[in-house]
Amino acid sequence: MKNAQLYNQMFIYILTIFLTAIILVYGYNAIDNFRKRADQLSCLKFQNELKNAIESIYSDYGSVKKKDMQACSNYDKICFVESVKQPTIPANIDPLIKDSILSKTGKNVFFLENTAKESFYAGRISVDPDILCLQASNNLISIRIESRGDYALISKWSGS
Repeated sequence: MKNAQLYNQMFIYILTIFLTAIILVYGYNAIDNFRKRADQLSCLKFQNELKNAIESIYSDYGSVKKKDMQACSNYDKICFVESVKQPTIPANIDPLIKDSILSKTGKNVFFLENTAKESFYAGRISVDPDILCLQASNNLISIRIESRGDYALISKWSGS
């Protein structure tokens, strides 16, 4: 009788370990999926905020707006590319940004990790120099948006 109880108990332990492992794997996958979706949402929020800020300032010629935005958490640098005139391409620029400019895709904002990963069109923007890359500080980026009538001039905010 003791032998049967020992096998029965061992079966319960093995079943418990197996179920615990399945729950842990499922929980890890669910949390990882949630984190990835949160990163995607933060990038979409950034895109919408930037587009809205640029569109809202077009009609008010000469006005300047400081825009503090939460950068995407999985990217450390954001590059803005001249779209009013043909930009000059520096030698040390990311190859994907260079290819996008040469193939005239129209995309003028790029998220960079080590290389360009995502890009989108933010509206008619001008930057000086023709490709302006800003490092996110504590996941925040502060930019200066100035209306020039039919386009916006983007630069790093350097005021207090």
